Amino acid sequence: MVVNIYRLGIVKTAFFLCLLLGAGYTAKSQDILKSKDLTTLKVDALSDEEIGKIKEQLAQSGLTDLQAEEFFLQKGLPLIEAQKLQARLAGKKTKPHFSNSTKNASRTTDTSSLKYGDGEPFKSNVFGSELFTNNKLFFEPDLRIATPKNYAIGPDDELVIDVFGYQEANYRLQVSAEGTINIPLIGVISVNGLTVEQASKRIKDKLQQNGYANIATGKTQVQISIGKIRTINVTVIGEARKPGTYSISSLSTVFNALYLAAGPTDKGSFREIEVVRNSKVLVKLDAYDFLLKGDQSKNVHLMDQDVIRIPVAKVQVSLSGEVKREGVFEVLPTNSLQELIDFAGGFTSEAYTASIQIKQVTDKERRVKDLPKDEFLNYIPTKGDSVFVGKILNRYTNSVNIKGAIYRPGTYELSSGLTLSKLIAKADGLKDEAFKNRGLIIRTNELDLTKKVLPFSVQNIINKTDIDIVLQKDDQVIIGAADVYKQNYTLQLLGEVKKPGIFNYVEGITLKDLLFLAEGFTDASAIDKIEIARRYASDSVTNVNNIAVIVDATSEKNLSTIGTDIQLNPWDIVSVRKKPNYQEQISVKILGEVKYPGDYALTTKNERVSNLIARSGGLTNFAFTEAASLTRINKVELRRLNQDNLKKLQKDVNDSTTTSNKFTTDIFKPTIKVGLNLQEILNKSGGIDDVVLQEGDVLNIPKQQREVKVNGEVMVPSEVVYKQDANLSYYINKAGGFTDNAREQRVYVIYPNGSAARIKKFLFFKTNPKVTAGSEILVPQIPERKKAGLSTTEIIGLTSAVASLTGVVIAILRF
Repeated sequence: MVVNIYRLGIVKTAFFLCLLLGAGYTAKSQDILKSKDLTTLKVDALSDEEIGKIKEQLAQSGLTDLQAEEFFLQKGLPLIEAQKLQARLAGKKTKPHFSNSTKNASRTTDTSSLKYGDGEPFKSNVFGSELFTNNKLFFEPDLRIATPKNYAIGPDDELVIDVFGYQEANYRLQVSAEGTINIPLIGVISVNGLTVEQASKRIKDKLQQNGYANIATGKTQVQISIGKIRTINVTVIGEARKPGTYSISSLSTVFNALYLAAGPTDKGSFREIEVVRNSKVLVKLDAYDFLLKGDQSKNVHLMDQDVIRIPVAKVQVSLSGEVKREGVFEVLPTNSLQELIDFAGGFTSEAYTASIQIKQVTDKERRVKDLPKDEFLNYIPTKGDSVFVGKILNRYTNSVNIKGAIYRPGTYELSSGLTLSKLIAKADGLKDEAFKNRGLIIRTNELDLTKKVLPFSVQNIINKTDIDIVLQKDDQVIIGAADVYKQNYTLQLLGEVKKPGIFNYVEGITLKDLLFLAEGFTDASAIDKIEIARRYASDSVTNVNNIAVIVDATSEKNLSTIGTDIQLNPWDIVSVRKKPNYQEQISVKILGEVKYPGDYALTTKNERVSNLIARSGGLTNFAFTEAASLTRINKVELRRLNQDNLKKLQKDVNDSTTTSNKFTTDIFKPTIKVGLNLQEILNKSGGIDDVVLQEGDVLNIPKQQREVKVNGEVMVPSEVVYKQDANLSYYINKAGGFTDNAREQRVYVIYPNGSAARIKKFLFFKTNPKVTAGSEILVPQIPERKKAGLSTTEIIGLTSAVASLTGVVIAILRF
């Protein structure tokens, strides 16, 4: 009967395989289903679409889930991967599943991707909980190892029997529910509960008795192994986070099942976990043995229908403070406080170990117990204990400190009889810059922790002329640096020297020494006119108006050591005056229509424009005298005056054309342009119009120009040929007249020499500026003004205000 059922399964499997081979799948799905060997298949790599098509084909074949699983297992698909495939075909995520024990509905569990929960791992401060809630730690039985010798064969295991040598045969037989296998032509053999070694002996004896007599002589060999591992059902009860019945591999151990159940709860026991087999306690597992020692001797292999019971922890103790591993620990009646500390990995390096504070729970209230170190081994923690390990004090019991001008400042041991001189020697002695007149010891009173100062002479302590001071606990020795206590005096040197500035005062320094440090005099220096301003240092309270004493001095140019010299005092200010008639050459430039343009050095302080023109050979025949101008370096005062006077002009022409913008930009450069009446200068040399030249002046006499530029708010900005006696309107009309945005009453005329004029009005009379050849007419734009009327926002705001006011008035009238 068993053989017939087995053959019927083979026929259905072959029929199912034909259906799959004839169906239209994607290339990857066809490769999977047609493959003769699925041992390397990873179900996680299959897409949802491929799983869907396999599921559809299974539905068309009419095979049950068990028959489909058998098909894949026969093609070599590992049991774990087969269980994954079943889970995905059933539409479940590949995570741990468990059945409700009341319904006894067992589900397949995927032990290859076991993680606690669906999201973040559960966090608990109970020691050991991380073993079962860490999503990076897996307890998965290894199915690729040799079958353990003590493995007990049971239903659904597959035995592989290889006969080779004089006779050959191969059998892959599944153990029936009754625990037997049926070898064709040999018969039925019971193997239930036997180890592989025991089953091998029984099978060999059966074969030898039924046609394989050469086994006795050794000519025929028989090898028996486990082909596929069965699935067993294990139930986890008690204080488990996920109690229930789990379908797991028969190679699984207690930890495998506990991991699926997410371990004990916060009140569950980690140390008295029971494995119940056939209604008897087989073993008690202490998870601390594995956590602390790596000992898995009690981590036994499970069998079908085993029960794992997690009782409630009897005594849990909280341990916090300066221990390496804080948390809640489970203690047994035999565990002492010292063992509890060992569970936590011991003390930290900052732990106060002289005593430990324990908060206990009595029948009525709480109490505190300070346990000394010598009782750690004898004290047995009780239910509700909270143990706290404090931190050591941040101070030293035998230290002194020295700092300042010594080679090795820091904290040193207060050894017996340590004196001040010995401490200085310990610190490798004084630095050269140490202040030896005084040092301090700051001493702390042990009774009230107040401090007092003990002064001492550093020099006398080193020379041993004073009695050495015996140091006490927490003494702080301070050795000063001499330069800190000295006044840093300076000297200031001003005037005609190469490097004026502030210099450090050195005792004995003289005037020539200071001049030497400044690299000597300049050519402009008056060596017979040196002034020294010296601080007034009188102690009298009557001369309150005196600030400094003036000392007149002289010096030799070569700063020779021979001759007179003056000793300088701290804070002296030395000023070297300039020669009265010393004047460096200054130059100006003349450009444009003169015979010899270029740079010229001024000969006198009052040399004028006319003199410069004469020195340059005079004007050429093409000189445009009306456009002559002088460009001068713009001093701060002139720049401010220029900005104030031309601010309005800049605003008016700001929106004009490029030419006008260029004009305004030129005005506000670091130079200013001085308009000249060159014809008047030439006619009356030395007169009021004949400007006195300054350093950096540039005199420009351009070539004759017969055009007038019209720019700004005109229809066609252009250049118009100059016409004698033509007025302003003539040139405006030539440019097409004003635009609609023109500010007609603010028209400016910029003359070739840089001066400007605009339209003038007096009552009803208007005077236009004169237009000359080379001038530029600028028509400014009307400034943009805010439109009359209210905006939409303003109207809405005003309406709301009126409505509110109206409501108030009505309310008052009704009242």
